[in-house]
Amino acid sequence: MEILNWPNNTCLVCGPEVAGGLRAVFAGGPDGVVANLVLPEFWQGFAGVAHGGVLAGLVDDAMWHAIYHFRALSTVTAELTVRFHHPVAIGHPLVVRGRVSRFDRRLIRAEASIAENERVLVSATGRFMPGDPVRHHQ
Repeated sequence: MEILNWPNNTCLVCGPEVAGGLRAVFAGGPDGVVANLVLPEFWQGFAGVAHGGVLAGLVDDAMWHAIYHFRALSTVTAELTVRFHHPVAIGHPLVVRGRVSRFDRRLIRAEASIAENERVLVSATGRFMPGDPVRHHQ
């Protein structure tokens, strides 16, 4: 699997040098991307349970990485739907997966999940638009 990263990555989810960030490392293969991580106590909402916004950020990033791995295309999120099936415990090993489900020139659809011991805890779908987010903020 190919590790996905780039110079000056300032992403809160996957930036390797972002202070306090999740530092998720996504690796790409033929079926999409995968990251293994353990969420520390800092990312909890209720005691011992991961914050839903953090989990939404993880699946959003997994889908972005899946698209980038599939076509080397930078995108921005157009729509994100997240379903929380079970609480996600802090301090437990998690597997985050993302894959492209449909590729069109204007809109790319992707899916992602967060699992513990093969049990899906969070699932998501998203639609992404091709675009350079850096250019839009200058």
